[in-house]
Formats: sequence, structure tokens, C-alpha cells
Amino acid sequence: MHFTINSLVFFLCVSTPLCAFAKKSVETNLLAVANDNRLLQYYENGESKGPSIEILQAILKEAQLDAKVEFMPWIRAFSTASNNPNTLILSMIKTPERDENFHWLIKVSDLSRVFISLTNKPENYVDNIQQAKQKLIAVVLGSAGYKELTSHGFSEQENLYSVSDDELMVNLLENGRVDLVYDDPDNVQNILNERGSSDVAINFKKIAPENERSGYIAINKATDITIVNRLQQAARKFEKTAEYARLLIK
Repeated sequence: MHFTINSLVFFLCVSTPLCAFAKKSVETNLLAVANDNRLLQYYENGESKGPSIEILQAILKEAQLDAKVEFMPWIRAFSTASNNPNTLILSMIKTPERDENFHWLIKVSDLSRVFISLTNKPENYVDNIQQAKQKLIAVVLGSAGYKELTSHGFSEQENLYSVSDDELMVNLLENGRVDLVYDDPDNVQNILNERGSSDVAINFKKIAPENERSGYIAINKATDITIVNRLQQAARKFEKTAEYARLLIK
């Protein structure tokens, strides 16, 4: 029997998987970037830990995908995820500015953003944004909180002290280097506890609906849609489990 080269290639392609080179392949090497937050995700003793990490691992397993997790300062994590396909980020507050640049896979936290002062410095307590503008406020550079404050007229020239991470922000507050921080009270109190400063009391206005936020696992919008669909389907399935409900309030 006589085969032309073209006939042989066609035969191999339709009868065996050996012609993978002739088909479009899907790159499934994923990177997950995160900033350290002891309530959500953190790196300890050579392992990635926290409820957000457990949610990420669960949806990756369901989607039959793997991802390398790397911890870095928030502004670097956000830049990495914004500029590189196949890159996940956790956990990130969903904002209108960020919405169109990512696929939002699954919620991992409920949190808030308020102006927080030390109880032993009542002169620094504020009720509103106008009062806060008269104070020096520490906030993580490039964070949703930073964007919110700058959009309301705050600036580093007048009343913002930008830092790379939450630990530095709380350190400035505890040592009296700033009057306020703009963050989640649970996160601030947890950092103080971790620092052995559980006796340091914080003060803030009662949390209202406008202070509430949600954190998500998201992935770069330019990621191959096949990967995105697999992750979305896995996320929708995991959202229905008791394990997800437990991790969401952990």
C-alpha cells in the first residue's frame, strides 16, 4: 500500500494522540501571587497556609490544575497578576477599577475598611473623611484602600504614609508615627496580637454597610479561556460545599 507523506500525517492525527504538535496546546502552568495576611494567606515553615490558600487548593484540585504560589508585597503581586496571563491573585478586593482586568473566580473573605486609631490617643479618633484629612494615615501602597483614599483627595504630600505591607502599617500606628491606619480592624488586631501587643487597644467608628468589602481569588483576564472555564466550574462546585462555608468564616 502506498502512502503520501500528507496521507500518513493525516492518518496519525485522526487515529492517535501522537499529533499533539499539530493541535493548539493549552498552557496550564499557573502562578498564584499573594501578599502575606495572617487571617487569609501566609507562608510559614516552608508551606503556604490560611483559609484562602485552602480554597485555592480545593478549586485547583477540582479543575485538575496546579499552581505555584509565591508571596510578595501587595503592589508587586498586583502588578504581576495584572500583566501576566495564567496568573492568579489572592486575595483581592473587587473594585470597579479592577473589575474588567480579571476573571473573579470565588469570594474568600468578608472584610471592612475603616479609620483606626489607638484607644489611648482619643484625639486621633475620627468620625468622617473630612476629619481624617487632618490626620496622618498609614495605608498599603497600591491597595484598594490606597486607591479609595486618593480618589477622595488624600495624598502622600499631605496626609498619607504609604507602606509595602500591613505589618509596617500597624508598626507605625503602635509606635505613634501615624495617627490612623485605613484597614480591616480584625486584621490590625491580629497583627498586634502576633506582635505580642494584645494589650494595645484600637478604636474605630462602628462599621456601616459602606465600609464592607469582599476579597476574591481572581485570574488575569488574558488567561486562556479553557483554563478560566475549568476554574470557574470548579469554583461554582466548591461554593456549594460545607467546607467552603467553613473556610469563608474561618
